[in-house]
Amino acid sequence: MVDQRSTCWFKIADNSAADGSKPLVELSSFSAVNRHSATIARVARDTGVDARLISAIMYMETTHGYYDAPLSAIGRNKSILPMNINVAYWGNTFGSRSDLEKAEPNIRAGAEMLLRIRAHLPPDAPVSHVATLYNNINATRVNHYGARVQALYDTQPWDTEGAGQDGGAEPH
Repeated sequence: MVDQRSTCWFKIADNSAADGSKPLVELSSFSAVNRHSATIARVARDTGVDARLISAIMYMETTHGYYDAPLSAIGRNKSILPMNINVAYWGNTFGSRSDLEKAEPNIRAGAEMLLRIRAHLPPDAPVSHVATLYNNINATRVNHYGARVQALYDTQPWDTEGAGQDGGAEPH
């Protein structure tokens, strides 16, 4: 069997036009990072995925991903928070819809996706490249999402949100 990691690589180009600044639609009060900080820490330990990366993706998704809340209430949203796993696109690859509606399996699914992406990038690939692919697996250059997640990873705005609700452990 061929090791696909050695034969299949993502190639993401940098993009100076990708804007990592905070958009008006980013509502920090919607962040779920501190509420799930203990789970993030546990999943990071279990999977080896950087807790800060999980936190940055979750911050991005929960502070921007509220637009489909009405569909979420009736189970018709294509992506499920807090990691915004797109079940319409991925199907059951990362778990069933009912599993992903629970926070810990959802966070684990996001970490698994990040592990798979990282496995097909050079070890020194920046967060902006990983996040761009998390947002769009077909991307070939850093997009605004990737640039914003890089900025969130660097600044960790969730550190100013206060103690978490699921145990209060710091995510990193």
